[in-house]
Amino acid sequence: MKLIKNFTHLVMVAGVALLFGVIGCNKEVTQDTPATEEEENLTMASQDDAIADQVFTEIHEQELGMMDEIGLPDIGLNNETEATLDSVGRCFKVTIEPRQPMVFPKTVVFDYGTGCKGRDGKIRRGKIITVYSAPMIMPGATATTRFDGFAVDSVKISGVHISKNNSTSSVRIFTRKVENGKLIFPGGGVTVWNATHTNKQIAGLGTPGFPLDDEFEITGGAKGVFERATKRIEWSRVIVEPLHKTFKCRWIDKGVVHITRGDNKSILNYGDGTCDNKAVIIINGVRKEITL
Repeated sequence: MKLIKNFTHLVMVAGVALLFGVIGCNKEVTQDTPATEEEENLTMASQDDAIADQVFTEIHEQELGMMDEIGLPDIGLNNETEATLDSVGRCFKVTIEPRQPMVFPKTVVFDYGTGCKGRDGKIRRGKIITVYSAPMIMPGATATTRFDGFAVDSVKISGVHISKNNSTSSVRIFTRKVENGKLIFPGGGVTVWNATHTNKQIAGLGTPGFPLDDEFEITGGAKGVFERATKRIEWSRVIVEPLHKTFKCRWIDKGVVHITRGDNKSILNYGDGTCDNKAVIIINGVRKEITL
């Protein structure tokens, strides 16, 4: 019963916390002087990059949120477990197939139906589907996530997210790939994002069953493009100072990213480690604060 309760807790954490900040998509930008067209383009690229990064970082966290429970011999995936998962007034349903312990691949589906309001006030619809090749505590294991009609508020999300455990005996590392990640905004605006990142755990290794003290450094890069009406803007990004992410904070709280468009570059600074939803874009020495 202890494992059942632990698994229920992890599912609730994942389901309620997932994408809690995705549709902070109406970003606030403060600007002291009029911007040139290219500065505006760089600002838009930086903002969209930050949103896409947050979306798929949270997908990765959901994939790993169940890693200490999925497939363990004594998980007890039976009717009692399934009833527990759907209790406590939750409006989403979780299914696990096959339910037999240590039988893989294993598929976990979060089904939000036609509308499910989370504790964050966001309305989620559709399904998030993750296929595990093995328990994610095992080096070499992968979790592949796809979406079926999934949306948060009015933003539709599609694409493929793949997490792989590349850990060794001395360090815990996960590589992450986003393949044709897509955010479709109301009115037809579209952002497409492809990325490869490495998450290295730097704290919490001694307490594998207690995620609250987990901290990760994130490195890597991405390419993106967004289209709004007649405007099409492409960019690339590289993390020049590792991004810092803790289990307890919903946002990246530290790190620096360079966004490049041709010969032009912006700097996206996530801060000094304070847990908040602020970041600063710097273009030609001009600082613009955004709220994610």
